[in-house]
Amino acid sequence: MRSSNAITKTTAIIIAVIVIIAAIATGIYFYLGTTSVSPTAKEIPTGIKIGLLTHVTGPASPTGLDILRGFQLAVEEINAQGGVYVKEFDKKLPLIPIIEDQQSDQQQTINAASRLVNQHKVDIIVGGFGSAFIYAAQPVIAQSQTPYVITGVSTPRVVTRTDIDVSWFVLYQATGPEHGASIALILAEAVKPAVAPNRNLRVAIIYQDSPFGQDFFEGINKTTNEKNLPLTFVYIGKFKVGETDFRALLSAAAAAKPDVIVPIGFIAETINSIKQGVNELGLKKIWGPVCVCVEDVNYYKNLGKEGDYSLIQTYFGPYHSHPSVRDKLKNFINKFKERWGVLPGSQGLSVYDAVYIAAKAIEIAGSLDKTKIRDTLRSMTIDQLLTPVPGGKIHFGSKGQQGFDLYGVQLRWDENVKELRPKIIWPSSIAETRFEVPPDFQSGE
Repeated sequence: MRSSNAITKTTAIIIAVIVIIAAIATGIYFYLGTTSVSPTAKEIPTGIKIGLLTHVTGPASPTGLDILRGFQLAVEEINAQGGVYVKEFDKKLPLIPIIEDQQSDQQQTINAASRLVNQHKVDIIVGGFGSAFIYAAQPVIAQSQTPYVITGVSTPRVVTRTDIDVSWFVLYQATGPEHGASIALILAEAVKPAVAPNRNLRVAIIYQDSPFGQDFFEGINKTTNEKNLPLTFVYIGKFKVGETDFRALLSAAAAAKPDVIVPIGFIAETINSIKQGVNELGLKKIWGPVCVCVEDVNYYKNLGKEGDYSLIQTYFGPYHSHPSVRDKLKNFINKFKERWGVLPGSQGLSVYDAVYIAAKAIEIAGSLDKTKIRDTLRSMTIDQLLTPVPGGKIHFGSKGQQGFDLYGVQLRWDENVKELRPKIIWPSSIAETRFEVPPDFQSGE
């Protein structure tokens, strides 16, 4: 069954046309040539070729479109200021955006990455979505020795694997184990006291059978064990990437009598699992915290009343933000909505930051030499942008990772807008309200 959130090929074509028109209108253009001449001391390149991996088509396209919009907005803003100053040429150079479609498919992601580095010969890559997809595409990027600021991936394996040279990659995202740790803490510190004050919270977990899902589960399990959290895992199940029918899995989970069911998947998977659990199986449980990757206006709209009282583990959403970046985010959200007519999601925000990170690395390196850009990405320290990070500083370091400040929200149905809206419930230091138990909740005991 095709995801209700997926866009059609016709829509994808329209999107592509809009992007090209927008690019021309702002003095940006797409590099369409198949060859590239390396700049010499006497040659000044026409611009900096910055590649984007995203999903324009297929089930992951709603998230992919958010990524595309965030990328395009950042490129337009930088070019409106004249581009990026490169000392080697003693002038500012515009960013030349080159977009390749992952098509919600692993092999197509590999093909898209190959086109970026071998056909277009980009100077740097940003974005990407889907741990399994990007992990599979890394070898071709590493072989080309092209620096890449990865955003839509939560597995730390993209910067720890040993079969390729990972020095060309930095990960601008909290890792799956970190996300999983925050899920466990939200359950133990915010949910358990209200639901099961005198016993362990009974938890069922169903997760995507991929590096993404595995790392999330690892974080939940490891944190629970190391911190001796009052959680009991009564059921653990897996589903394939792109799964649409969760009834058998949820029935097995329900038989284990959980208080909470935690689905870990992409937007369409998460919506389908919750809706099927509530509507078809009649499960009156607490749902989540689910993955931050669902943070998109489509989730708040399409999940509907079935998502009332559910939870998200997050670092940003279209209707909430961390206090440390709230003021700066207001301006970004307004510009994003003015430019695209919709609110940004978490992945659009991440890639927006990534474009600025890439630009800053090139500016500090003072060159388009890829080795210098790679080394600068790992050595530089800059102030946090729009995503909340520990200590307010971005520094990838030798590990090539940048963590985020994570928090938890609970969704409530807003009858005025006919959509779900969030309130921060964890950690207590920034909580706007306490976790609420659904009135029709049925406990596991």
